[in-house]
Amino acid sequence: MKFLCLAVIFISCASASAETGINTVVRLLEVRYSVRQHGIPGLWLAKPFMIGSGVSGMKVAEFPKFRVLARDTYSLRQQVEKCLGPEWHPFMEEWSKADGEWSLLLTKAKDQRISMLIVTSEHEDGVTVIQLNLSGRALREWVDEPESAKHNSASLR
Repeated sequence: MKFLCLAVIFISCASASAETGINTVVRLLEVRYSVRQHGIPGLWLAKPFMIGSGVSGMKVAEFPKFRVLARDTYSLRQQVEKCLGPEWHPFMEEWSKADGEWSLLLTKAKDQRISMLIVTSEHEDGVTVIQLNLSGRALREWVDEPESAKHNSASLR
């Protein structure tokens, strides 16, 4: 049975090579753990508030009653990186043994934009996958002065 599951994941990864990102990770989670993602109703209402902030293309998928166990995070991270391909690079990974939480942040550079893919597993909220694009300006603001970037983004609205 385990072999069959790995074969399905491998086929899913191979077919997703043309379209990588949130859809690839969502498919991987659905196949690997037999769970279904839930979108966030009304997310489109927030998109106009991002105009001028340097953030675009935000997509969110939630698995509310599912959590990645600590013993499985290493192999899941490896499969996520393999499925996404070489254009995505691990940027940060965080574990909280006390809270049973795990987060993975991957990035992909394309033209003057950076795509970020965030996978989090939290005890109360379940698993959330977020993808967004940042302009070079927004990324510089967030890295150089995070508090200033938060206030500048709010004033651009």
